[in-house]
Amino acid sequence: MAIDSSDKAAALAARLPGLPMVGDALELYATDVFYQAPHKPIAVFRPASEDDVQRLVREAAASGVGLYSRGGGLSYSAGYLPARPDCALVDLSGLDRILELNVQDRYVTVEAGVTWSALRDALRPHGLTTPFWGTFSGRNATVGASVSQGAKFFGSASRGTSAESVLGLRVVTGTGELIQTGSAADANSTPFFRNYGPDLTGLFLGDCGAFGIKTAVTLQLIPMARGEAFVSFSFDDPAAQMGAMAQIGAELLASECLGMDPFSAQSRMQSEGLLADLKTVGQIVRGASSLSSGLRDATLIALHGRRFARKVGYLMNTIVEGSDQREAERRARRVRAIARAAGGREIPASIPRVMRAVPFPPMSGLLTPSGKRMAWLHTVVPNSRGGECFTRTEAVFQRDAEALKALGISHGYLLSTHGPSGVGVETLIRWSDAPLPIHLHFMSEAQRAALKPRADNPAAREKLKELTRTILGEWRQMGGVHMQIGRKYPYMETRQPAVRELLGQLKAQFDPAGIMSPQNLFTHDP
Repeated sequence: MAIDSSDKAAALAARLPGLPMVGDALELYATDVFYQAPHKPIAVFRPASEDDVQRLVREAAASGVGLYSRGGGLSYSAGYLPARPDCALVDLSGLDRILELNVQDRYVTVEAGVTWSALRDALRPHGLTTPFWGTFSGRNATVGASVSQGAKFFGSASRGTSAESVLGLRVVTGTGELIQTGSAADANSTPFFRNYGPDLTGLFLGDCGAFGIKTAVTLQLIPMARGEAFVSFSFDDPAAQMGAMAQIGAELLASECLGMDPFSAQSRMQSEGLLADLKTVGQIVRGASSLSSGLRDATLIALHGRRFARKVGYLMNTIVEGSDQREAERRARRVRAIARAAGGREIPASIPRVMRAVPFPPMSGLLTPSGKRMAWLHTVVPNSRGGECFTRTEAVFQRDAEALKALGISHGYLLSTHGPSGVGVETLIRWSDAPLPIHLHFMSEAQRAALKPRADNPAAREKLKELTRTILGEWRQMGGVHMQIGRKYPYMETRQPAVRELLGQLKAQFDPAGIMSPQNLFTHDP
């Protein structure tokens, strides 16, 4: 006779004294920002130490319980949602200590549950940062989840994704064994260097938890910029804008370079509200390198505010850094020259100023200001194919425009620079649908009360799945790559046969019982 899931969870918990477990009210953990899990987790375990993780993995392997690790829970590719029965989540938010901050040797080791916001605050007094320093969701998003899933944004325009900042990892594999990668694998060394022999660190980056649970991450440290400049341009031709963004990345001119369609730009400004504007002005003044520059930036925000967003086309928002203000301004002049040559028109740089003043806003905006659901889909392509990628993606929407309109589905774009070789296209799809528990989780009671009720809309979701398959097919033809693979993006099926065989062998080696994030990386189900 089959054992009830609650009984399995209780039996596993009984063998793990002292390890906190949640066994009811699991609806929140059965959704991410887009998907609902085909199987609700049987429990959520909350380890407080690396030893807790090892104990949990060993007992789970013995009892056949699958484990999915979860950070802030803000992914959208089903990376922590159980794909089969009898799986539990491992909430790593309790592993939230900064283990070592080595200013002289320029590295920091953190537990997997440390958020990017907390790390930024810890490094700021030392004038240091990691090359990649977080996502927009960094108030909740954790370092461990970001390197496991793969992440981009702050620093990505010139310094790459989350993976490029990693020097070493501590990983608990599916057998409960602990692996240390990088130079610290030598008991006589420290985690100051990544490559000594084969790059074992790289095996566990972007694996979506399929090879093991990361318990600690060592990141490179570099000096924080002492100079900043902000540049925004409006483009009538988004394909030309992609060319400008590619050139900015190729010359490593910017720390961040983000494009938006007109509607998304307006929504970003309008969703904050006047009160948030006033708070932002205060944060800009407090966060600036000098009082005079802070007052100057705050005055520009107050003067231009969000009014400009109603009068522009596609936006390119750029943050330029330098070792001093003179270098930042020199780089900004080159950014302006590139943008003008591509047909851009300079506008007030309100959005990048707010982005830098408040990099990690509250995650209460997972729905549109009118309460619609949102879904994201992204790819990164070579610089030379950025304009083509945008054009082919937009053509998919235009071919299906009548059916999408009938279902109330609209779309926009977030465009990004991944210097020096790539640019990103991310679709932002909006539709009316009932919110998921995670959408409501980050809202205040007042926000939830003000939310417009929306009915369940399975027809729109089915259309979104069809649309996703079509867009992914276009991107695949262009050789696009993805982060946050989870089970949303095609990985295994795009690998050469020898590579697929090697990945299968690695999975069998690290996870012989098949309990680590079952089907992640190896199954594509958009």
